[in-house]
Amino acid sequence: MATQASPTATPTLSSTSSVTLPVEDYLLKNDEHAEMLYASKLLVRQCMARFGFDYAVEPGGKSPVDPKGDAANMARRYGVSDAPTAARYGYHLPADAVPAPPAGAQPMSDAARDVFLGDTPRADGGGQLVKQYQGQRIPAHGCSGEAERKLGRGLDERLPEGINDASFQQSMATPQVTGAFRSWSACMRKSGYSFSTPLEPLRSRLPASPSASEIHMAESDVACKRKTNLVGIWFAVESAVQKSLIDKNQEALTQERSTARQTLARSAKVIAAGASS
Repeated sequence: MATQASPTATPTLSSTSSVTLPVEDYLLKNDEHAEMLYASKLLVRQCMARFGFDYAVEPGGKSPVDPKGDAANMARRYGVSDAPTAARYGYHLPADAVPAPPAGAQPMSDAARDVFLGDTPRADGGGQLVKQYQGQRIPAHGCSGEAERKLGRGLDERLPEGINDASFQQSMATPQVTGAFRSWSACMRKSGYSFSTPLEPLRSRLPASPSASEIHMAESDVACKRKTNLVGIWFAVESAVQKSLIDKNQEALTQERSTARQTLARSAKVIAAGASS
C-alpha cells in the first residue's frame, strides 16, 4: 500500500549535495559497510586456512571506490543534478567514482568452495551440501557462515533498504512529483530533448568518454531541474514518504541499527587483532 506524502516544506535545491534522506540514519555508511566486509574476510581467511586453503584479502581492507557514493545514491538519485559534474562528465560517472578493476583473484577450486559454503544450499540448485573435508568437520554454512556468526547480522539491512526502494517508487507516483516531471519535460523540449522523466537519460548507452552533445544535454537537464525545482520537490516528497514508513517500522529499524553497531564493534576487534598478529 502506498504511503501518502505530505511534505511540510519544499526546499529550493540545485543539487542533492547538501541533503540526506531520513532512511540514511538506518543504512550503513560506506566506511561501516567496508569495515564489516573486511572483518568478515579476515575471519573467512582464518577459517579457510584451517582446511589448508588460501583466501586472499587485500592488505588494509582496501576496496574499490563505491560509485554510489552513499547508501541512498544521493548524487544520482534524481538523475544528474550537479552543474559542474554535468559540464565535465555529462552523464558519465566522475573519474574518481569509477571502481577500479578487481585485483587478479583466482577463482576458488571446487574443494575450496565446498569449505567456504559448507551445507549452504547453492543458488543454482547444484553441487553437494558438504559437511566434512578430509575428515575435518566444516562449520555450519561453511567458513562464510562461521564469519557471520562471529560478527553478527549487522550487514543485513533488508528493512531500511526496502524503505529506501519503496519510497523512491512511491514518490514517483505522487501528483507533486509527476507534476514536476511534466514541467521538467516541457523545459527539456525547448532545448530539443524528449524525455518523460529525468531517469530516462541515465538509461542511454554511453560511449567510452563524454561527447560534446552528451554534455550539452546533461547541462540542459540540470538547468531544467533548477528552473522547475524538481530536485527540491522530489526530495521533499520522498522524505515525507520515508518518515511515514519509518514511523510504522521504528522499533524494527532501531533493532537493526543496534545489531549493526554490535557487528561494527566486533569487526573493529577482528581488524585490530589481525593488525597485531
